[in-house]
Amino acid sequence: MDRHWLNIYERLVNTDTGFDISCEEKLRRTLFVLDILKDMGFSTTKTRAAFVGKLGNPPYKTLIGHMDTVFPEKEAEKRPFKLESGVVRGPGAADMKGGVITALATLQRAVSEGISDVCVILNVDEELGSKESREIFSEIAEQSKCCLSFEPGRENNGLVISRKGIASLQLEVKGISGHASRLEEGANAVVEIAHKICEIYQFNSANLSLTVNPTIVKGGKKSNITPNEASAYFDVRFSVEHELSELERFIQKVLSTSHIPGTKSTYTLIKARPPMPENREMKRIILEILDKLNINLPLVHASGGADSAFFAVKGVPSVDGLGISGGRFHSEEEFALLDSFEDRVRLSLELLRRFSEV
Repeated sequence: MDRHWLNIYERLVNTDTGFDISCEEKLRRTLFVLDILKDMGFSTTKTRAAFVGKLGNPPYKTLIGHMDTVFPEKEAEKRPFKLESGVVRGPGAADMKGGVITALATLQRAVSEGISDVCVILNVDEELGSKESREIFSEIAEQSKCCLSFEPGRENNGLVISRKGIASLQLEVKGISGHASRLEEGANAVVEIAHKICEIYQFNSANLSLTVNPTIVKGGKKSNITPNEASAYFDVRFSVEHELSELERFIQKVLSTSHIPGTKSTYTLIKARPPMPENREMKRIILEILDKLNINLPLVHASGGADSAFFAVKGVPSVDGLGISGGRFHSEEEFALLDSFEDRVRLSLELLRRFSEV
């Protein structure tokens, strides 16, 4: 990575764009990225949660990435950009401000070659579920011939060719309050939800790729009162839609009976992101390019969701993990490997060339 891109990388990492900052403010703070696209010749627009750049006409070769992180305001002041022995640290160094730099460097080389009919979308609400930006993703997906997503490469330098979808499950139990010493007077919602959590967790042994994992449990207000309500939240990951249907049938069966008389259980299952299934055409092209460029990158399947799924669900050939490789995402130990940058730019540029011929 040359000094030009390294300086922009440092500026981006040192710009707080966390979950506790409004989308409007995150876009304002990163306007210098929009200026870079303008300088390349892109016509640009700003939505409620994304920058969109277009060069030429559809169908587009679309590049996507996000500039937000999971870290709070002032995190960059606490641990700013640091480069040491080829390892970059700082909030979002890998996930995915390094990927934004990879995408911009790829675009610069593509434009210098005269490659056109390109769209780039950089959003600032991905870590919040892309609730505001998913509309623009779906709109551009209808006009795209491929999607290149610059989420970070895996720690083993892997490219992501499929991802699981994400859903959230909320379980609520209503009981009857009473004095904690008089069990017969109340119906303990916490005990009931404990049974339900264990039963639902057993669905993980159903030999499906779906996982359902309880992550937050709430219940009770005072230590001497039988709790009359309790709630649990589950993280759900799935590879195909029918797995969600099977989970829902299982939940309904679990909730049809009560272990504690007088309790009543309800649930809400919401799909947040579709899965990104493997696309055979994209896989074939990637393998051909890797062989041509003499680059050795493993193709991997990821359990985490990403915005590339909004393209894949519409049948657009998609690949993810084109950003700088790294690890320990979403933690203070997050790191990015600078020596992965050049191969990923070369691969991404060759993908743009290849899809320009289609």
